[in-house]
Amino acid sequence: MLNIRIFISNIFLLKMDVSEAVLLIAERGVSYYGVMQLDRVARDLDEMMEKGCNAVLMAISEFDWWFWRKSVTKMTKLTRDFGLKAYVDLWGWGKTFAGEPPSLILQQSLSGRQVSASGKTYNAMCMNHEPFREYLTNNIDEMLSQVEIDGFFWDEPHYANWYSEDWACRCDVCRATFKKKHGFEMPTALMNEVIGFREDMALDFLTFLSHHVKKHGNHIKIVTCVLPTESPLIGITEWKKVASMPHLDVFATDPYWFRIKSDEGLKFFKEKSEKAVKLARDHNKSVQVWVQAFKVPKGRELEIREAVNIADSLNVDSIFAWTYRGGVGSILESDDWDKVWGTLGEAYKQVSEHQP
Repeated sequence: MLNIRIFISNIFLLKMDVSEAVLLIAERGVSYYGVMQLDRVARDLDEMMEKGCNAVLMAISEFDWWFWRKSVTKMTKLTRDFGLKAYVDLWGWGKTFAGEPPSLILQQSLSGRQVSASGKTYNAMCMNHEPFREYLTNNIDEMLSQVEIDGFFWDEPHYANWYSEDWACRCDVCRATFKKKHGFEMPTALMNEVIGFREDMALDFLTFLSHHVKKHGNHIKIVTCVLPTESPLIGITEWKKVASMPHLDVFATDPYWFRIKSDEGLKFFKEKSEKAVKLARDHNKSVQVWVQAFKVPKGRELEIREAVNIADSLNVDSIFAWTYRGGVGSILESDDWDKVWGTLGEAYKQVSEHQP
């Protein structure tokens, strides 16, 4: 049954008229996680395609890759067999990338963690810790030796506890690197030299990983999604420094807005999306914008369609939503997940149809 679906899907794609393939937003997708049984994945992929998706972000945690490796390998292949693009998000790895899942490396070792200005140890790996970098590149190499994917997604790279004044990282490695660069001890105050150093190290981390991926082939896209604020506490103070990275293919941001009132929220979404589009164009990169399809309050579902229309008007190259089926069954579940999912599908189909 599964093979029949794949065959029919491929025949449909081959028979599409060229004019039908002209899209308003070329790439439309959702994040996907928590399902590892292939027959169920196949049904979900069918459903995504019915909703107008042509790409999927596989959010793969460290546990997923360790425990479900065979399923992950087959799942990415299945996604591509369906004619969908398959991207991988290192979901919550080291808690340096965003994501709810626990981190295995944090369970296995107490070393290499981020340390706050006050000396507190955080449950997040330091970007400058060589064993952590090696851990990531080794797993990336293993993935790319077993799966064919369209790209990697660096999800909201950040320093730990970025919403607190007790900033990180001031571990021994960071302090030694700072002193070597500046000639004096790393202060506990978040002064300009510290802000610049933290940003430089975050960019170095992303450049290191992106360059490593590109060794496997330039066809593997690098998508970097920045938080929709530019704060010294996060680490990235200027988006343009990310947008100008040499190995970056797609500059992305996720201006989730449902914590704000309707009008102000959509204004926030538009402003951040406009900024992302401008920076991407200035640096000859593609641009991706994320729509919030989780924790959507009841009665505000139609704002999803408005957000997609805003993205369409800005001529973005790619639009994704977090997450599949409105986060049903998880801590991210929307009040009316079915309506959220249906509204997203209607919006996606609207921007995937050629308008004369």
